[in-house]
Amino acid sequence: MVDFDALEAAGIGNARDRAPLIEFLDGLGFTTDEMAEAERRGRLFGLAGDATQSTGQPIYSLATAAQAIGLPLAEVQHAWAVLGLTVADTEEIALAEADVEGLRTWAAMKRSLGDDAAFGFLRVLGSAMARLAEAESSMVRTATPDLNLSRTHDELVTAQAYHRATQLVPRIGGMIDAVHRRHLLAARAYFEGIIRTESDTVECGVGFADLSNFTVLTRLSTADQLSTLLNDFSAVATDVVHAQGGRVVKFIGDAVMWVSATPESLARAALALVRHPHAAEAGVQVRGGLSFGSMLATGGDYFGTPVNLAARLVAAAQPGQVLVAAPWYDIPRDWPIAVQDPLTLKGFDEPVTAYQLCDHL
Repeated sequence: MVDFDALEAAGIGNARDRAPLIEFLDGLGFTTDEMAEAERRGRLFGLAGDATQSTGQPIYSLATAAQAIGLPLAEVQHAWAVLGLTVADTEEIALAEADVEGLRTWAAMKRSLGDDAAFGFLRVLGSAMARLAEAESSMVRTATPDLNLSRTHDELVTAQAYHRATQLVPRIGGMIDAVHRRHLLAARAYFEGIIRTESDTVECGVGFADLSNFTVLTRLSTADQLSTLLNDFSAVATDVVHAQGGRVVKFIGDAVMWVSATPESLARAALALVRHPHAAEAGVQVRGGLSFGSMLATGGDYFGTPVNLAARLVAAAQPGQVLVAAPWYDIPRDWPIAVQDPLTLKGFDEPVTAYQLCDHL
């Protein structure tokens, strides 16, 4: 039996009027103290879902976590911030055992790989996880409108919807682990083919493709139409690049950046993107810019003159056009290209001789 008097004494307002919600939470095993704490945060309706997403019972502060892993507090505090996470006070009990175990892994990386590598990895991890969390949240909220309490006006309905939605969270964690391991194997095989020295420098092709006139499309399209267009473009770009043996580096708004081990595979991916039938069906055109050469691969991204050149070329390309610039390393001599007028590109002192890449004969 639920003791409503005890709940009200603990600070849960109108407990009897909210009996369906409280009985639902009681049936899931939540205690009076847990409900009272959720009520203080204005999250009684979210307690079941919040608990599923939690990393565990908070038992550490940042200060005690630093002691547990044997590192200065300032370093641990900085690591937590680099991950994009915040704690109001270093003495606040906010971290669970799983959080501290993650920090222990980072500490082990520091010892074996060095500070720069370990902190660089944290930046990539934090950024990737933040984007993943936003994607999950957007997906679930779109598919589950009952998550919005202002829509349902019913704490129980929203609590049940939230609880159901979060049941996938542990399974997604397992999914992330499996996909991570698969991508590690794929990355190892890819880098074995393009690393030329013992440094982080690689010799490969880099491409950018984007949707031309996207600003106009933004003004003329609804939010749902834009979402569908961008999702379709992301799916097509990923499929096309992977089909040609390349690797997607990132999506930047309406643009995709990818790398390929050879000029041929880079060119095939670019032409497949600008000629893709889904683009024509959607009434949009794609353009591309390509380069090849030595660049720095670090933090899951690529830097160097070839990257800058490809980015400038895509901005200069016409709809449906793929531009490359000399020297176009090892391109087969029978691959048709059409010389363009020299281009004045930002960041390049001299005009750049560019070529339009044509369909391979």
